[in-house]
Amino acid sequence: MIRLSAAEGIRQPLRFGFYTVWLRGWSDPCPALFGRRACDFSDGTLTLLPPGRAVDPGVWSVGSGRPEGRLLCFHASVFDPLGAGGSSGGYSFFEYDTSESLHLSRRERAELEGEMDRIEAELDWGIDEYCYSILSGRIRLLLDYASRFYRRQFIIRHDENQAVLDCTDRRLGTFFRSGKAPHERLPSAEEFAGVFGCSPAYFNDLLKHETGKDTARYVAFRELSCAGEALCRGTARPE
Repeated sequence: MIRLSAAEGIRQPLRFGFYTVWLRGWSDPCPALFGRRACDFSDGTLTLLPPGRAVDPGVWSVGSGRPEGRLLCFHASVFDPLGAGGSSGGYSFFEYDTSESLHLSRRERAELEGEMDRIEAELDWGIDEYCYSILSGRIRLLLDYASRFYRRQFIIRHDENQAVLDCTDRRLGTFFRSGKAPHERLPSAEEFAGVFGCSPAYFNDLLKHETGKDTARYVAFRELSCAGEALCRGTARPE
């Protein structure tokens, strides 16, 4: 656990071999690097990065003055959020871009700071046969709160997300009506992410939040829907 205000900054991009959780507060408006929108809260920002992701110096310290916030670093041997995704419901936000960070209310930031306090206290407790299980449990709880708050962020971004969904439907309708489906690969989260300027993980979670289906299942659903419409047109009889 690192207090950013007491740490030296970084001057060039770095790649860490462990997970990093950056909880930031701002004396100035949140920098554009973190992708805050007008509908979002502004009392803190949570950025979560997997091992091997390049850390831009701007993530460490943005703007003037000393950086404010905390940095939690943990190795996959303690807890592996992406490896544990199958049983825990997944922590796919580790695969989001920095510009898709979570923007927190004051209450949410205080909750996360409290969980980080408890992780820090456990780190100061000492090493015994319980430390790994307690630390992994506390990290999991911290990430479960992040999942809850990301879900809230999707809710308050509903109007913008609906525009993305409408555009997705139009593109899928055009694709299936063109007759390309039997001969070309079906559209993927990666392709849509390129269209909307987001990460594939963020697009997939956005779609799942709005429709209850991930990208692959939603594309299959729209394929069946378009096929049904074509059948109805083909069997309709003129009066």
